[in-house]
Amino acid sequence: MSPATDTGTATGKTKSLAGLLSSSSIRINPDPPSPSTPIADSISAIHTFMSKWDPHTSLSSGFLSAATHLHSYLLHLSTSSANSSHRELIRANSLLQSAMRRLNQELKHHLLSISDIHSPADQISTVRAIVETMLSTGYGEECITTYQSMRRSAVTSQLKQLGFDISVNRPRKIFKVNWDTLDYQTKSWLDAASKAVCRVFYSERQISDSIFGASPEPIRHSVFASVVNDIAVTFFSFPETVSMRSKHLPERIFSLLDMHEKITILMPDIEILFGCEPASMVLSKVTSSLTNLTDAARMSLYEFEKAIRKAKPNTPPGGGIVSLTRYVMNYLVCLFDYEASLYMILSSMPQETNEASIDISDDWYGSPVSVRIAWLLFVLLQKLESMAESYRDVALSYLFLVNNLQYVVSKVKNSSLKEGLSEDWVAVQETKVRRYMEGHVRSGWAHVSAALPVKEEEHVERVREFEMVFQKVMKEREGWVIVDERMREEVRQLVEGMVAPAYRGWYQVYRRNTEVRFTPEFIRSRILRLYDDPESRSGSNSSSSSVSGTGSNSSNSAKLLCRFGCYLPQEGDMSMSVRHHAEFDGAQKDQLLLQYNTREGAAQQGEVSLRIQIQDLDQSPITEEVSEVLN
Repeated sequence: MSPATDTGTATGKTKSLAGLLSSSSIRINPDPPSPSTPIADSISAIHTFMSKWDPHTSLSSGFLSAATHLHSYLLHLSTSSANSSHRELIRANSLLQSAMRRLNQELKHHLLSISDIHSPADQISTVRAIVETMLSTGYGEECITTYQSMRRSAVTSQLKQLGFDISVNRPRKIFKVNWDTLDYQTKSWLDAASKAVCRVFYSERQISDSIFGASPEPIRHSVFASVVNDIAVTFFSFPETVSMRSKHLPERIFSLLDMHEKITILMPDIEILFGCEPASMVLSKVTSSLTNLTDAARMSLYEFEKAIRKAKPNTPPGGGIVSLTRYVMNYLVCLFDYEASLYMILSSMPQETNEASIDISDDWYGSPVSVRIAWLLFVLLQKLESMAESYRDVALSYLFLVNNLQYVVSKVKNSSLKEGLSEDWVAVQETKVRRYMEGHVRSGWAHVSAALPVKEEEHVERVREFEMVFQKVMKEREGWVIVDERMREEVRQLVEGMVAPAYRGWYQVYRRNTEVRFTPEFIRSRILRLYDDPESRSGSNSSSSSVSGTGSNSSNSAKLLCRFGCYLPQEGDMSMSVRHHAEFDGAQKDQLLLQYNTREGAAQQGEVSLRIQIQDLDQSPITEEVSEVLN
């Protein structure tokens, strides 16, 4: 606190300190005046010496000695009953007051030249001599008042040079500034904190210990506290005030964690500096700020969870990554960088029932930070499933889940979150991505392949139906996207395997007898242009790792198509069908056609809600074929 403010408090502290000085053994006991020299002559000699002293020259030890002897004469005269002693007493007192005023000015002058403990030793020695003289002659209150005022100004100035202005960062003003200004002030506080504790306050402690070295330890502590207490309390009130303003805003948690981390690091030094009783109010304020930062960070996490749950279902039309997913994942990645501070904040906090129900695979994953991150991800995935229901097309719902969950998995795998969540968590989510992808292909394309003619007598009508269905599907899915590049190619291969080979087999058999609009090459090229992501084409979005495993895409696709109840022709099948199509009967021709599993037909797909389908996918056992694909 600057010297100009809170004058009443400062005066009270000065009087209290002065009382402590008067009751201590700080006084110097000079020799009594020599009997051979009259006191009046001694006082006259001191007056002559002091009147000739030039204040612009260096202060001599003789001046300090003269002031000390003058005080001893004053004490001697005060006990005498002679009339002449009364006149000399008044004269000596006036002369001593004049000497103290000059010493007070010298004290101010020399204190101005002391910036820290590394200032010239002769300057510190001079100030110490002045202080000891003023204390020993009964002018301790004036000495302390001047010392406090000068050193407070010095400390305030040093903090301002570090970027933290005490006058600007008072609580009332902090609540009025805009967020950009508060961000700047927070950064300034963070930049200044270490230097303020380890350089400014620590140096001030050394200065007071050096200058008041002849005084008892309680006095040294009291002098230090009287200089820095108000300033330090204001400095360490800043995080507390910011936390009170920011606790309901999830995006403010990072500045709260920055300050929490900074105070935690500095706490051992703060306890050493302000652990003594006169300065304990500073330590109490630091503890209070740390507690408020902890509470505000917890509240921010609660508000973040609420924000996820209440987010509007603004789903992108093509099933791409919703802005909520990007925001939450970027938030969590940044959040986990504060793992040490979060551990302290969350470890003393009881787990909620829902969080405690999360499956914990090992001790590291079971840390409070990992459990909270896993819970927030669980809330996000629940929200994504809810948002997926807003799509009228089930296949698009699955595509939305594929894109968003794959983005979540990619973010976890490529950040420090993977260490906190463990590989088991990643494997579980990759399995869900795979199942969502299966759900998309099955619900979105099986009815297209089912539209191909099965019996020879109905091939004309069915081929027209297929052409209409194919055109309609291509038009509807023009804007559908798969963001992950490798997954995009894999889905294309799956769709191509469901439609193109069967159509090619039918085309080779019936094209001579039926007018066909689409060639197999056209069908294939249209499918391979599906799911393009505009951002990936522009190069602004890097592809993430696929969840399809390390095996070849063609082999994986074949196994997945078997899971759909479909046959994916292998190399050589088409040439065989061309050479021998005339020899095949109807049953043999059917083997070349992609068959749709009627138990999961398009009609049934439309009747079952998306949430039930998702639950079925999550709960259904994984067949050996899919296990091989994932492994």
